[in-house]
Amino acid sequence: MEVFKKRDFYQALTIFIWILFLFFTVATGKLEMYINKRFFPLTIIGLLVLLALFINKIKRVKKEDTEDINIQSSLSFIALLFPVLLAVVVRPCSLPGLAASKRGISQEFAGGNVMEILKTQLEMEGNYKKLNIKQVLILAKEKPEEIDGKAVSVEGFVFKQKDPERFILVRFLITCCAADATPLGIDVLYSNTRELKQDSWVKVYGKCRIEEDKIIIMADDVKETQKPSNVYLY
Repeated sequence: MEVFKKRDFYQALTIFIWILFLFFTVATGKLEMYINKRFFPLTIIGLLVLLALFINKIKRVKKEDTEDINIQSSLSFIALLFPVLLAVVVRPCSLPGLAASKRGISQEFAGGNVMEILKTQLEMEGNYKKLNIKQVLILAKEKPEEIDGKAVSVEGFVFKQKDPERFILVRFLITCCAADATPLGIDVLYSNTRELKQDSWVKVYGKCRIEEDKIIIMADDVKETQKPSNVYLY
């Protein structure tokens, strides 16, 4: 058929594949594995723009005076579809401890909104305040007196080093997208560290202590937990 020779047909097909990919990524909740949540509205806008382009290209396909496809155009379409193919073949997943060690685990975080954390009605788990790693590091940096001695529960994955009575509790922080994910970590003193599996997700219950401007959690208990649906912090 003549339509299969037209460049506009393959442009429309490429746009349609991208529309399907983005739609299913959003619908299945996997978009958060790629980008920061605050950019989700831009993705929706992008979908609408692609839909408008697709409709325009479909109209052009029906015209007889459009250009035929050539080798250069074919290669450009393959290049545009390569990220989609890569995402289908390599399923998105959370970054492991190996990635954290290679990127360098940051054990301090500045510039967060301290007052927002302090004003928030934080959840309690028994006698422990439920915080995430980012919140703990912000308080330790900006308001150490607010976190020193506090009983907290913090979730993350285990990164073990050589010390049998200490491990680092880690979460990845996304500023823009997964490519810029920064590992944040807190030292945890725990006598049964050897029993923990590397990269396993745990919830740490214990008291915070500031030592030489560094936050440490003296663990009362460490319990294995399910990996959260959203593994990243923002």
